[in-house]
Amino acid sequence: MIHLSDIDLSISELNYAINEHYAWANRMLHFSLLGGTPDETIIDASAHTLCCFSRWFSRFDTEPSRYPNLVDAIFHSHLKMHDCARELLVSIINKSVNEQLVQNYHAAQQSFINAIDIYKQSLITFRNMHDTLTGLPLRHLLFLDFIHLRAETDALWLLMLDIDKFKTINDTWGHNAGDDVLREVAATLEAGMRSGERIYRFGGEEFVVLFNNASEGGAMETARRIRIKLEQCPVLVEGTMLPVTVTGGLTRVQHQDSLHSALSQADSALYTGKNSGRNRCVMATSEGDMVQL
Repeated sequence: MIHLSDIDLSISELNYAINEHYAWANRMLHFSLLGGTPDETIIDASAHTLCCFSRWFSRFDTEPSRYPNLVDAIFHSHLKMHDCARELLVSIINKSVNEQLVQNYHAAQQSFINAIDIYKQSLITFRNMHDTLTGLPLRHLLFLDFIHLRAETDALWLLMLDIDKFKTINDTWGHNAGDDVLREVAATLEAGMRSGERIYRFGGEEFVVLFNNASEGGAMETARRIRIKLEQCPVLVEGTMLPVTVTGGLTRVQHQDSLHSALSQADSALYTGKNSGRNRCVMATSEGDMVQL
């Protein structure tokens, strides 16, 4: 699961690569105007594999991008830019430079910069879909992921979680302490997520988890595990270890369900859990029954 810090790191690494590219462009300009010996990142036939952006591309070998088409656009425009730069410099060395070669380089350079700008803006937009307090993705990303996952599988489950007696925490300890509790609860829940489980901050003291499980029994066990994980991790508030629990509502997502309808079913189950004692999970069945887990 991608965290806010991961996005910030991606933006930082991209900014570093951009700055290194500007340094490369300055070396290119220096040679064009003053002559000298161009380095391998400019003149070599494989220059696109030797410069800073080649190192930036290598990160996607182990961490696929959320926007692979945009990364591909940067890759191909980067390759074209290096080809045009090399062709231009060879013509300068051979004293055969012409206006078309200069225009080709400028056009390729601009295409490369445009591709970077589009990708960077996408990263910033993606970052803005995350909560600054907890670092978790917010509702808009929940909506996008729900549409994608519902189409991809018929074994999707939605679990809504609500911190028990959160208003009492705010009233007793203050809103700063309430923010601390939200951060710690989010961190604990996120740390407990397994492969294929995604958690979102839905609003206030509510969280939503999307996960796949082929069996009803397995889904019920997942909901219990997540609830118990938090129960076992009290939060330190002003020197006091404060027990914090959640109540959960679980529902299986049907192919025809919208996010709104799935949330409504889970919310009904959660409401049942609140009214029957809190610190428990309740499942809403397709028949409308409420089953305590």
